[in-house]
Amino acid sequence: MSILSFKDLPSSKRHIVKSRAKRMSGTNPAIHAQQHSGIQAIILAAGRGRRLEDAIKGRSKCLATVNGHRLIDLQLSALSRAGIDEVCIVTGYQADAVKAVVGDRAQFLHNPNWSSSNSLYSLSLCRDWVRSPVVILNCDVLAHPDVLTRLIRQGQCTFAYDSTSGSDNEHMKVELEDGRLQAMSKALPYQLTSGENVGLLYFSSKAMRLLFDQAEYLVRTGGKNLWLASAVERVAKRLPLHGVDVSDLPWIEIDYEHDLTRARRWVGPAIQTAVAPLNVALAGAVI
Repeated sequence: MSILSFKDLPSSKRHIVKSRAKRMSGTNPAIHAQQHSGIQAIILAAGRGRRLEDAIKGRSKCLATVNGHRLIDLQLSALSRAGIDEVCIVTGYQADAVKAVVGDRAQFLHNPNWSSSNSLYSLSLCRDWVRSPVVILNCDVLAHPDVLTRLIRQGQCTFAYDSTSGSDNEHMKVELEDGRLQAMSKALPYQLTSGENVGLLYFSSKAMRLLFDQAEYLVRTGGKNLWLASAVERVAKRLPLHGVDVSDLPWIEIDYEHDLTRARRWVGPAIQTAVAPLNVALAGAVI
């Protein structure tokens, strides 16, 4: 098995290794654990993740393990660390397996059309569940818990992005002007790109209503298989959505086997080193 070195990483991800050396662990976890009881969270976990299927032996993507912990457990722990305990997971592929792992740590909504739809449709199913500000997470994102904390601390509608990334065709790119979102698309021209969308968003109740309106409109007009970004982009034309640059924090979106390898060798250890107390609270450890 070959060992990844720093030079093997794309330049857009080299900050991950640098981040390990920073003293992010100086943050008191007790401060982060302040209760945000008025905030809910939605984890979008319906997809199959075919590009990762062989590496995770056909399991749901959210059940992939990084250094002995499932992605879904790491996300739930990060939410709990931020004081957010009211969580809804949108399931699809292998829904029963996901429920068995998560148990009573979350509520569930099922996307019966998971094989023929995408994150936009999964989100649209949550309208009746939402009653307050919401954090939205893609289940395949492994990120330092401070990413979530920064979004919430802004006190406005925010999304995380990485200003050092966004050059790859697969990246969900963002265009910002004065810190506000102008466009979010994989097809965004490089010259307009301000960075890559991380996959964590924080929306007010008002913004969530508008997001559901736009998602439902797109689904009605044939956009069932669109990414959630299509609705987010439409919301940004109606109210301010502020980008929060988290390029100094370790994170990765796990789409391919090489992403999972990097998560295990670089991002996971960086997060563990920075937030050692988080390890104590992790549920569902897998060896």
